[in-house]
Amino acid sequence: MKNLFFFFIIFSKQIFAQYQEGDLLFQDCDCGAMCDAIESVTYSRNNARFSHIALVVKNEEGQMQALEANINGVVIVPLEAFVNRYKSQEGNPTIAIGRLEAKYIELISQAILFAKSKLGMPYDTLFLMNNKMYYCSELIYEAFRFANQNKDFFKLYPMTFKDKKTSDFNPEFVAYYQKMKIPIPEGKMGLNPGSISRDPKLTLTFLY
Repeated sequence: MKNLFFFFIIFSKQIFAQYQEGDLLFQDCDCGAMCDAIESVTYSRNNARFSHIALVVKNEEGQMQALEANINGVVIVPLEAFVNRYKSQEGNPTIAIGRLEAKYIELISQAILFAKSKLGMPYDTLFLMNNKMYYCSELIYEAFRFANQNKDFFKLYPMTFKDKKTSDFNPEFVAYYQKMKIPIPEGKMGLNPGSISRDPKLTLTFLY
């Protein structure tokens, strides 16, 4: 048991030594029907199933944290808690680390400044752009757009809520938007964790 404990400590240090401020964390979430629905209508790099994304930041003590837009709004959580939120069957964090090419590193400080300025803002339950609320990938998009002198850094796409296999609207989204009492925003410009993961300006390292 003692040896197992020290192995875990060493393994944890190796994992967390990989992270740098400004890294993007792509997460394969096992949160139920909505995460499954997101993954069924989006395409990620290497056929991964990303349904969430966060930004690595440091606090005043230099500790790594994850800044994200989740159901509680725009928040900061301990990096270890974020990384270990979901695990694969083998017990590994279902995370891919996305790192910008070196020539874009100068954008990180301003992107973090923007993202931190949105702490406490509400979560965008409608998944729409420009409504003073943020869903996870929208926050990342806006942060790097701000850092890039208000020019798009990550690309927007016409959003689809249709299942990749059937080409029909995913039933979860049909029920969801009926509950929200608005039409499904099919074709509206937006983005998702999967589309960001495919951006060639990022190098991805998978932990699972």
